[in-house]
Amino acid sequence: MTSASEKAEARPPTFGMVGLGAMGGGMARSLVAAGHKVSGVDPDTAACERAEAVGVQIHTELSTLLAESGFVVICLASPSALGEVYEMIANTAPERQAMVIETSTIAPDRAQTFADISRASGRRHLEACLIGLARDAEAGQLYHFLGGKAEDLKEAKDFLGATGRGYAYLGDFGAGAAAKVLNNAIGNATMLAFTEAVVAGETIGLDPVEFIRAVSEAAGAGKSVVFDRHAHWIKSDSIQPPNPINRKDMLEWGRMVGEESGNFPILAEALRRFTDFPKTPGFIQSYAGMLRSGKHGSEDAES
Repeated sequence: MTSASEKAEARPPTFGMVGLGAMGGGMARSLVAAGHKVSGVDPDTAACERAEAVGVQIHTELSTLLAESGFVVICLASPSALGEVYEMIANTAPERQAMVIETSTIAPDRAQTFADISRASGRRHLEACLIGLARDAEAGQLYHFLGGKAEDLKEAKDFLGATGRGYAYLGDFGAGAAAKVLNNAIGNATMLAFTEAVVAGETIGLDPVEFIRAVSEAAGAGKSVVFDRHAHWIKSDSIQPPNPINRKDMLEWGRMVGEESGNFPILAEALRRFTDFPKTPGFIQSYAGMLRSGKHGSEDAES
């Protein structure tokens, strides 16, 4: 005879997406495409409509989604919104065995706090920090940096299989979050470095457009995913869209290292530069202009 708990475990997994933006909505689409039942919640009506159009059931109440979902997948950019979600998790018991999968970019101390809250509520918890773009989320081609208890990885196999091309297990709670913050810090520091290199080339007569093309085509030491995505903005006639996510990620790095930031001068400088340009359109263009003008201080960036 099959027990009630075995019947519960035999039911197909249900996924509740908290956050249906570019990445959360893309993961929801991938999970639906893999045949999973997916519900979602987001304050953005347009995001909900896009998700509903691909088969996601929209909830108006977060508490309902938390209670009914076997897997709660959280993908939010705002630390304050994350705090509100985990306050609700702490006060909402799951109807059956459940897992929280945290995909947001956060510093390790926040990751540990959120894991503690999930586990105290009777849920398992896994960090599955995302590497990739919105198009990768929609295509199920993300890469995941995982943190948590190794024995819980097998429970998340359906999520990892539907949304990702691979993953790395990096250790206990906080490890996946730390790796993601550092990965993004590398990318942000790279943006500053190649902007300086292109402007340096201009001073000795290199055509910046041809130089950028040559670095990309040569595929040598200067080429990277970040270079190919962003270097063209230095000489673009269009204005680079604002990207406050870069600033948020650097602030999380600053939170992670705290008073030790001075021991990491390149990343500390990246933190300062991204703080100088909070949500300004044309970040790379503004930085290039500042370099050309010879103004390098934060007071110059704000003027």
